[in-house]
Amino acid sequence: MNDTLRLKEELLRKSIHFATSIIPIVYYFGVSQKVILFISLFLAAGFLTADILRMNFDLARRWFLIVFSRLLREDEQTRRFTGATWLFVGMSATFYLFPKEAAVPAVLFLTLADPVAAIAGKKYGSDYFYGKSIEGSLGFYLTASAIILIFTDYSWLGLGTALGAALVEFLPIGINDNILIPLFSGYILYALG
Repeated sequence: MNDTLRLKEELLRKSIHFATSIIPIVYYFGVSQKVILFISLFLAAGFLTADILRMNFDLARRWFLIVFSRLLREDEQTRRFTGATWLFVGMSATFYLFPKEAAVPAVLFLTLADPVAAIAGKKYGSDYFYGKSIEGSLGFYLTASAIILIFTDYSWLGLGTALGAALVEFLPIGINDNILIPLFSGYILYALG
């Protein structure tokens, strides 16, 4: 598969992340935590149900693949939960566990910085470690830093959190990034508050 096709597929996959940025943004601008939790839990439950049906029933798998196959990685088409399921579970847990001031930037790290890392890595990546590129991690860090500067009152400590989140995204820790990034970032931002 050529690089242009891989980049287009990654852009399509990451469109879900980018689109879900609306959820923490409307939370930031005044929607209540109860409403945001309801929305994120509803989406998590929907994707989880779709994954369970897909993994256990041939008819559900066929329909799921007809609708979502262009958005799925190869291993997600078989027995694994999709990235969307993990994304909404991670988002829901972060909104539940942390106050708005910590949860919004932490979830934006997931919905904006993480896809920027993937796209930058596909487009500009040349040196790979653990399957990730330095260029992608730099894209994550710069995006996360912008999020910190726009959505928080933190300065150096917040930028340190952005760097820590970039390292968490980069290292092969063994926990899905869609869970790890917002929970790690939310905890650090909460502790700083």
